[in-house]
Amino acid sequence: MKNLNLQPLEKFDGRSGPLLLIIMDGIGINKSSAYNALKAANTEYLDKLIMHAKDQNLYTELKAHGTFVGLPSDDLMGNSEVGHNAIGAGRIVEQRSTITKKAIESGKLFKVEKWNKLVSHIENNESILHFIGLLSDGYVHSHISHLFGLLKGARSSNIQKVRVHILLDGRDVPPQSALKYVEQLNEQLNKINENTEFDYKIASGGGRMHVTMDRYFSDWNVVKRGWQAHVCGIPERKENYSGFFYSAESAIMQARANDPDISDQYLPSFVIIDENNKPIGKMNDKDAVIFFNFRGDRAIEISKAFDESNFSEFEKDCNPNVYYYGMMLYDDKLNIPKNYFLEPPKIENTLTSYLCAEKIPQFSIAETHKFGHIKYFFLGNRDQSPCPDLDNYVEIKSDPSEEIEFKPQMKAFEVKNKLLEILNQGNYKFLRVNFANGDMVGHTGNFQSAKIAAETVNDCVKELAERMKELGGITIVTADHGNLENMDAFETSHTLNKVIFAIVDSKFHNEYKINNNLEKPGLGNIAATILNILGYEKPSEFLPSLITFKK
Repeated sequence: MKNLNLQPLEKFDGRSGPLLLIIMDGIGINKSSAYNALKAANTEYLDKLIMHAKDQNLYTELKAHGTFVGLPSDDLMGNSEVGHNAIGAGRIVEQRSTITKKAIESGKLFKVEKWNKLVSHIENNESILHFIGLLSDGYVHSHISHLFGLLKGARSSNIQKVRVHILLDGRDVPPQSALKYVEQLNEQLNKINENTEFDYKIASGGGRMHVTMDRYFSDWNVVKRGWQAHVCGIPERKENYSGFFYSAESAIMQARANDPDISDQYLPSFVIIDENNKPIGKMNDKDAVIFFNFRGDRAIEISKAFDESNFSEFEKDCNPNVYYYGMMLYDDKLNIPKNYFLEPPKIENTLTSYLCAEKIPQFSIAETHKFGHIKYFFLGNRDQSPCPDLDNYVEIKSDPSEEIEFKPQMKAFEVKNKLLEILNQGNYKFLRVNFANGDMVGHTGNFQSAKIAAETVNDCVKELAERMKELGGITIVTADHGNLENMDAFETSHTLNKVIFAIVDSKFHNEYKINNNLEKPGLGNIAATILNILGYEKPSEFLPSLITFKK
């Protein structure tokens, strides 16, 4: 095991006060004012903070997308998972998306014992294989090409009957783009069905934020709606919406007829029926199920519902004994799911690991929607800190996702107030906070709400940074990716934009400055910078620091 003790810097031993890392989730840089909720908002304090940091040469801009955060290509938007991984790891790590892509495209996935076991189970029981997952090319939780690869793998393995339960996106892709992805999926299914031995069909679905993909145990009703539709063949029923349809296209179009502005992410659940008006994809004993999302946070709850014999979070109208697999291990602490195909990336020697080795007290806080990011993903995909006695966490309970558009302040002020209380106690040297507003409100596509979100974060940063000055500490203000700075035509997805990196140091006497010689700095450079500011050399595996010291 590697020695994690750090070497002190020769000429800088940090400040007497604490170091605070503020992550403004989903707030990127966009020079244009068009559809830019950040520029439209009153963010006077942030503007002055950036200007002052520039004057002191304590400001730079960071890449937060694509290969800079371990994604397969540079046309892919960053996200909170990979962003916090990069910040916490201090380097670029291969992400779940890349591991999944390689395993499917190379055919490696279909050669492992687990796949062969699943195929044998289906053959021996003459049962159906069900796929559940997010149908889009957003590459945040899944990618439609992965599903296509799995369908081809199932066909090659001579699995004759497949049902696909689709979760519609509208969040990491345009808000009303679902029909495009359904059309692409049907093309793949129709090709397979040209051989009459095969019967591959869409069976059920719904919008991801309303059906199945809850996270952090925020609203189990979301998961229940998914269970009812995917497993039991029971959809939501409301006025002018029976929930039963002959095609996914009909379901989507009917929901939009009822509410022309509805985003795909909030579409009600639906169930596809045959000519006898019977659900075509209701699950039965001995069926097999694959949840094909690679990302874990929104896969854990539905996996628990399938895996746990004593499950009690909601009452199930049906409970068939199925053979359930996840694409990856979604939670290593709870071992969810019990069966999975691919191992997630393990990130060793994180920033937290080094700080723990140096016995540096740490504190982190976020509301529920981003708590897993400030902890699990920052820790290198781990639920447990290396030093729980020194590294403490507080979660502020979030409102349900469907209320965010109407409560854009979210729990930011509660998070800020609790952090001020902790700062005043003086027990921690390194603290970090995530403000979720920019991302979560940006995902709603509501421009006016996004303006309020930006102003809320501005106000929270102001109070925290000013208090840090009084404490003789240093504040770093950055973000994990962009979102609300580009809301063109109700754009709800992340962006490819850079994010700010600004240092606020009231005791600054030109001891250090931004290293402008770094080529394309990114989020992975932040950890080494934090160690430098605390008075330590960076370890060898970390990317270079964003600052350089006077000689």
